[in-house]
Amino acid sequence: MYYRIKNGVGGGGIGWRVVLYVVLPLWLILALGVGLTLHHVNLAQDERLKEDIKLIARAVSGPIGDALAGGDIKGVERTLSAVFSIGQVYGASVFDAEGRVLASSGIADLSLRNRPAATRVMRTGEQQELYQRTAGRDVFSHFVPLTDAGGRINGLIQITRRAKDFEQSFALLARTAWLGWLIFGVLMMGVVIWGHYRGLGRHVNGLVAVMDRVKAGDWQQRAALAGPQELRRIALGLNEMLGEIRNHRAQERALNRRLRHQQKMAAVGTVVGGIAHELGAPLNVIDGRARRLQKQTDEPEAQRQLGAIRGQVLRLSRIVRQLLDFSRPESRESEPVELYRLLAQSAAAVRYEQWSVAGLSLPPSGKPVWLRLDGARLELALVNVLRNALQAARSRVEVAVREQEGRLAIEISDDGPGFALDPEQLVAPFVTTKPKGEGTGLGLAIVHNIMAELDGGLTLTTAPGGGARVILTLARSSHAQGIHTAD
Repeated sequence: MYYRIKNGVGGGGIGWRVVLYVVLPLWLILALGVGLTLHHVNLAQDERLKEDIKLIARAVSGPIGDALAGGDIKGVERTLSAVFSIGQVYGASVFDAEGRVLASSGIADLSLRNRPAATRVMRTGEQQELYQRTAGRDVFSHFVPLTDAGGRINGLIQITRRAKDFEQSFALLARTAWLGWLIFGVLMMGVVIWGHYRGLGRHVNGLVAVMDRVKAGDWQQRAALAGPQELRRIALGLNEMLGEIRNHRAQERALNRRLRHQQKMAAVGTVVGGIAHELGAPLNVIDGRARRLQKQTDEPEAQRQLGAIRGQVLRLSRIVRQLLDFSRPESRESEPVELYRLLAQSAAAVRYEQWSVAGLSLPPSGKPVWLRLDGARLELALVNVLRNALQAARSRVEVAVREQEGRLAIEISDDGPGFALDPEQLVAPFVTTKPKGEGTGLGLAIVHNIMAELDGGLTLTTAPGGGARVILTLARSSHAQGIHTAD
């Protein structure tokens, strides 16, 4: 806990800013209030102490004035002694009208020389007060005039009190107030730090800890939905952001895999294209010479062997054609193509090149569906899919055309054994499930590349009644608009 508080307060975090911008200003404002209060209390205390001296002076001025008017110096001295015994008086003196001291008690002036306040009392009859030094000490003096029965001033009384009494009476109060201010400030800071940690700091520390672990590469981290509502919303947003980042990273990895696959396919296509071109001419020569030899002989065995040679040459030629189709550059030419006519041409091409016991069912030609794309490339994709379906089917192959989520879908289903491998494996080049020597593994790879060129899609799935289903999808932008061609 100490470590977190230290990081949250002393490390420049939210706690430290709360202390700096909230607690400290409040503490200083409290100090200003304490100072102003003590100042007013000090003034009130001084006034109270001065008022005590004034009350004493007024109380004794009558008896002392009567005694002075009657010439009773002993009575004056007794009264002064009584005043001094009160304990609040530091010294007292009685002077006649000429300024001569008649009696004194305690520490008091024995002369009024250089005392302008005494002169003003004798001249005006008004009480005076001042701070002065007497016997080397700072004292507060109060001067009261003495009058006879006729109201004539015949002397004055000086009563003094130590200035230290004023200071001592206030010093204890000041020390208590400032000590209370200090203790209150420490308690307030402790409460704020503890309250900040319990209510805010620990939750912020939790968020920071999650972000630090994420920064270190742990993208599985999630923030706890705890603390004030604002922090819970931040934690929820952080979790959603981490989830999105995780998804984006997964998509990025998938895109990188696709990019590497495309780069590999491009390299394979370049090599395959070169090999296919090199094989094409020799195969044509072999087929041509075998055909001439067949014409020159009627021997059955020779005809059988030459037929076998031509059959293998035909198979190799078909493989070369597929290799060339696989390595062909991306389609760039788009033209209006009617889909049902293209399906019929593809079906005819497949029936011409191979014999199958399975029946091929095409959708009925209804309203023409026009596409704007490279028809030759789409026909090549359809031929490869139909060829695979007829080779795998037991009795039937069905073709359907549907609108699927705003896209045009061509579905080709068969009742064969279905797919033996995952779709990702099947679209890779040179991967085949046919017996050795019967397949090149390029058919679905060619279809996959063509559909990518046409901004379409290829889906390999299982047909509802068993068997395989291949779905070729084309974007709505491929649909040709405003084309009306007579059939």
